[in-house]
Amino acid sequence: MQKSISIIIVLILFLPLALFALVSAEAIDGVKGGDWIKYQVSETGNPTSDFRIVWARMDIKSVQGETLNIDVVTAFANGTIYPENGIVLNLATGAIGDGFFIPTNLNPGDKYKSEYEGEITITGVEKIEAGGAERTVLSGVANQTTYYWDKQTGIMVAANSNFTDFSMFTKTSATNLWQPQILSLNSTIFYLLVVAVSIILAIAAAISIWRLKLRRRSLV
Repeated sequence: MQKSISIIIVLILFLPLALFALVSAEAIDGVKGGDWIKYQVSETGNPTSDFRIVWARMDIKSVQGETLNIDVVTAFANGTIYPENGIVLNLATGAIGDGFFIPTNLNPGDKYKSEYEGEITITGVEKIEAGGAERTVLSGVANQTTYYWDKQTGIMVAANSNFTDFSMFTKTSATNLWQPQILSLNSTIFYLLVVAVSIILAIAAAISIWRLKLRRRSLV
């Protein structure tokens, strides 16, 4: 039973270290090959057939410095699936497609020149829900669109576009870049806490039973 008590002490001492290691592992900046993000898209008004998008997914194939090679799949309301493979983005030159990425070192007030959108002005920093987790994002305005990019990775997580006859709303529905949160905690950390607490309670219950048995024996 002394061994059980030692286990409890070890768990109490090392659980914070385990949680810190998990948080640190997820704090690595940037993206890498194999990462992906999926967006849900909705429109209001009267969009043309070219803009009746239901969802889109971006897969990052490789990253070399500020150059990214990505694949994008777009799904339309009529069931059409349109793949675009081998798209090359370059953050240094402003070749970021439809606002897919920005550099992670930008701050409110900065201006970023993109080839497609023109000049993007970073307007603020805020927290929004993206892919089941609260993320710190940079907001930016360019032409007819307000973008939201994840500050840690630079990837676009949401966008609101206002055109003449319709508006388009894009938001992250799923990604492997971060874990969904439960009760404002990373899901991995949440389940680790549940398991750790369950183990501690089970051992504590075993110790209580052991002490109760000792007490009964002493009374005999």
